[in-house]
Amino acid sequence: MNIKSSEKAEVIEIVHDYADIYITCDKQPDADYFYGGTRIVSWDAELSQIDTALKRLMFYESKIKNQLINIAIRNNLLSSYVEQLPKGFIESIVGGARCIIKPRNQEIATILNNRDRIEFNAVISKIFQSIGQVLNKENGRIKLTPDFGRFADLSDTLAKFTPHVLGVSAKDGGCGGKSSYTTTGIITAFEQTEISKQKETNLTLIGSAGELGSDMLRYFLRKEFNNIAVCDLAYETDNFPNSTQFSNITVLPSQRGKFTDTCLRQGGIIVTTTVGEELENSNWQIIPPGTFLLLAHNLAIPPSQEGIKLMQAIARLDIIAIPGQLLTLGGALTSRLEWYWRQSHPGQAFNKPLAHAIVRDVVSFWIDKIMNASEVLKLTPYEVMLYYLDIDL
Repeated sequence: MNIKSSEKAEVIEIVHDYADIYITCDKQPDADYFYGGTRIVSWDAELSQIDTALKRLMFYESKIKNQLINIAIRNNLLSSYVEQLPKGFIESIVGGARCIIKPRNQEIATILNNRDRIEFNAVISKIFQSIGQVLNKENGRIKLTPDFGRFADLSDTLAKFTPHVLGVSAKDGGCGGKSSYTTTGIITAFEQTEISKQKETNLTLIGSAGELGSDMLRYFLRKEFNNIAVCDLAYETDNFPNSTQFSNITVLPSQRGKFTDTCLRQGGIIVTTTVGEELENSNWQIIPPGTFLLLAHNLAIPPSQEGIKLMQAIARLDIIAIPGQLLTLGGALTSRLEWYWRQSHPGQAFNKPLAHAIVRDVVSFWIDKIMNASEVLKLTPYEVMLYYLDIDL
């Protein structure tokens, strides 16, 4: 195990037979602990690519989301729930963390990306054992959720080796998969806008076959939006579900690493639940004026000034773009609630209705605050969010 430290972050490197593993956290001095998710990268990813991904995911995703939550709590936003919230939650301060797993070779990568492979459980357990040993050695300073792919129960596997994992099964006091709580946040933000009432406008969902995208598609169908189009790489190899439920849905072409021109030209409402870095590599200049763009995923906006300039350019086209950190903080918030719930209520099932309620309140608080300030200050929602955070990135 190697530990590298800089002014802003610490990186722990684990060399394992099956993978190279990188765990990073920021250096927020008053944090009770540092929390983030996990991502698998390509087996042949360069070290420079991994370093960039670690920084972007930890600083621009985990740290920002946790800081949004920290500020909301400090503003007594959740005081009405004080009797229901577990001990320690209302005083909590959490920093950002992230884990990246680089498979040792192409064969290991194939196994880790296919739950049906007979070797999957043995390989992932060995990798998680190494991660668990590091988290235990850190004595709770870093906590993770192995939330890659559609494998919601992986937290239970990691929990065999460490208690410092979030997203475990509800029967064990955990929140389970985070997707439903993230969906609650996205829907809350969407329903606070006037465009959510326009059922006849074009609505395009990019990344519709993933767990989060599937949740959002069910929501839009339930709300009877009439002009739904979907797009996902999965449809290039698997046919879109053929049933009367989906008879009025248009399937649009997809492309790895970018949003296709066909999708962007749809305009209206565009919701993206993808892996990230697509917008900056797409022909965003062709998005029609008046489009409402919900970037509901990680790595939605480039870091530093590059991201600010992109959001400003999109705003000049009369497009409203809501940043992913604001839309998807529900998973981080629920994971925090889970940690304190498990400490205060051992053996009790997790309070899911409470989690959804506080996600709605926190997202609603920030959407209202940021969108109002954006209009008054003539700044993009992304710029306003960064201003309120007062965070050194």
